[in-house]
Amino acid sequence: MKLLCAIVVFGMVFSGHAEDLVPGNSVFGQRNFIEYVPGELPLVIAAPHGGRLTPEEIPNRTNGVTNIDANTQELARTVAAVVHAETGRHIHLVVCRLHRSKLDANRDLAEATQGNELAVQAWKEHHAFIETACEAAVRQFGVAFLIDLHGHGHADPRVELGYLHNALDLADCEEALNESSYVKTSSLRWIVERSDLSHVDLLRGPLSLGALLEARGFPATPSPRMPVPTEPFFRGGYTVVRHCQSDKNVTGLQIEANRP
Repeated sequence: MKLLCAIVVFGMVFSGHAEDLVPGNSVFGQRNFIEYVPGELPLVIAAPHGGRLTPEEIPNRTNGVTNIDANTQELARTVAAVVHAETGRHIHLVVCRLHRSKLDANRDLAEATQGNELAVQAWKEHHAFIETACEAAVRQFGVAFLIDLHGHGHADPRVELGYLHNALDLADCEEALNESSYVKTSSLRWIVERSDLSHVDLLRGPLSLGALLEARGFPATPSPRMPVPTEPFFRGGYTVVRHCQSDKNVTGLQIEANRP
């Protein structure tokens, strides 16, 4: 019922109807700028910077980063396909199909759209779809795990895991990182508050995502091998700050995949 109410509220977002929200079946915002693939798992992946559409009616942004995150839309769709092949179930997937020169969906409204009405509508759709996906996951599983998926071209070819702590934060002592001041600002707060593992363990311990990635051949930071990232390092941005809210039972992180 809550999801149906959300659909009514966001009625202008959908190009189809409520009954179109079938796991694995894409629905679109106006002009097909934003795509949402509903899921049936507690995993939500958003890809805000992998779009390639460059409609002339949206002027190019003149402030901020305008380069595409190469292949991140394809990576997000590949992850979704592999999870479905392994489990028979769909993740929730939200893809901004607009090129970053037209919209940066991982920024606040003003910087993201620079005042263009079509870009504003697409920005609202992008975040409404994420909210709809997270609410559906929470209703079904009690929690939503959100990954905001990006790509970087830094010299060090590693996967950067952004939990809303910068490199200076992560260089602090373990006792400090486990204190409430750090936990309250962490995108993993929901897990920390319910886990037998400490905040530091979840950030870079042997069961952390960084450790799991490295065990499979993907250098990552923070991790047991590199607990403190070298600069430059992406800590996580607008999307994770906005949506990873412990009181809404949403947790997760920003993943920056190295380009190769």
